[in-house]
Amino acid sequence: MLSAVLITKNEEHNIKNCVDHLIEWVDEIVVYDSFSNDRTISLLEEYGSPKIKVRQVEWQGFARTKNMAVEAAEGDWILSVDADEIITAELRDEILQLAGKAEHAGYLIPRLLFFCGRPVRYGGSYPDYQLRLFRKDAGRFEETPVHEYVKLSDSPGRLKNHMLHYSYRTMFDYWARLNRYTELDAEKKFKQGKRFRFYRVFVLQLEIVKRLFFRLGILDGFPGIFYHIFSAVSSLVKYAKLWEYQQTKNT
Repeated sequence: MLSAVLITKNEEHNIKNCVDHLIEWVDEIVVYDSFSNDRTISLLEEYGSPKIKVRQVEWQGFARTKNMAVEAAEGDWILSVDADEIITAELRDEILQLAGKAEHAGYLIPRLLFFCGRPVRYGGSYPDYQLRLFRKDAGRFEETPVHEYVKLSDSPGRLKNHMLHYSYRTMFDYWARLNRYTELDAEKKFKQGKRFRFYRVFVLQLEIVKRLFFRLGILDGFPGIFYHIFSAVSSLVKYAKLWEYQQTKNT
């Protein structure tokens, strides 16, 4: 049995496209929603399908909320999908072909990012492997403040076909999320004992050159070029916030 698990919070712009690519072939879709105040829940109810099991819970952080959904799933295999991701027909078929003959306890899935509606294939952004398919008894999300990942009891295999990731619909959306994630990342690094070093200011500026030219990010065109520049700048913002975090904690 295969269970797709999602966590949601105000995903009315994404949820239907995501579920449309799951509902016909997975055995159940477990959604843990952190009290969305948009149309997320009503859109899920419109399906009228017993496959979709929705539970509303207080936000516990990315990893813990996902683990709650995994625990609630009835399937022996878990497919973890974010609301802004789509499982392609090719990836669906590849997953279904694993039934009864999987050689690994989990599988890394390549992911293709779309930025402002355009695919980003260069600059080191693809294939962006994510461990999203795993046996329920073999994996759980590691509980970190940001960039949660599945910790697997065995080495994973790799699938060939990718999922699509519509993470940033607009540039305004990117910068709004950047502010949130860089704060969480700076806090995480501080708790891990990491500290700001001035040389990183120069190293991170070289990241733009590496992404655009050495990793051919310039071939992504616009707005892909903007994405690569923004990504390099976001690393600098993260370390700037770490520096500020240090100053605040040391006073």
